[in-house]
Amino acid sequence: MTLDERLNSITAMFDGSGMDIVVLPPEEAAAKRLRAQTSGDCTPLAAVLAGTGGVSVNGILRLYGSGTLDFFEKNKPLSVLGFSAVGEDIFGGIFGLDKDGNMLYFMPDELKIEEFGGDYGEFLEWLCCREDFELFYRDYCRECPGLLFSEIPVNKGVSLYPPLWESSDEKRTAAAVEMSQLIEVELAVWNKKNEGGK
Repeated sequence: MTLDERLNSITAMFDGSGMDIVVLPPEEAAAKRLRAQTSGDCTPLAAVLAGTGGVSVNGILRLYGSGTLDFFEKNKPLSVLGFSAVGEDIFGGIFGLDKDGNMLYFMPDELKIEEFGGDYGEFLEWLCCREDFELFYRDYCRECPGLLFSEIPVNKGVSLYPPLWESSDEKRTAAAVEMSQLIEVELAVWNKKNEGGK
């Protein structure tokens, strides 16, 4: 498929999913550079990167693109994780690809990387399945009763106290904070855990 054909196919999948999916417009110069590098059979990842400014799914999960949710800007602080980050969720989870194209997930509750399963194309199919999506995020959402995720801007995430990675019987409080700040705190704690031999 060409880039436009692949993007049209993905958009049709989004539209038919029944999910609240918002495709942000790409930043023209960045998208043009990426399009120039895409030739032949276009992958789903290349289509999302070059054809969107990012994608918001149910106000919870965000795919990186070339615009507001810029793939290259997002990957600068996340390079320490050892994979190419392709998306995030508002709880601080990070989705990425290993060198073989397999999906990984940096878990915000355990601060560790686990295999998510499948490749990027299968990941797109997963996020279009309401049942699977809601099951995956059920426990996280329970920590935020009454919070309207659709009202949280794409540059912000949900900071919980006590944080998800701390076991607690205490009722957590939730607040919207800059996503960069949420990730910075997570990575600092993750680095400290790794330095201490886990």
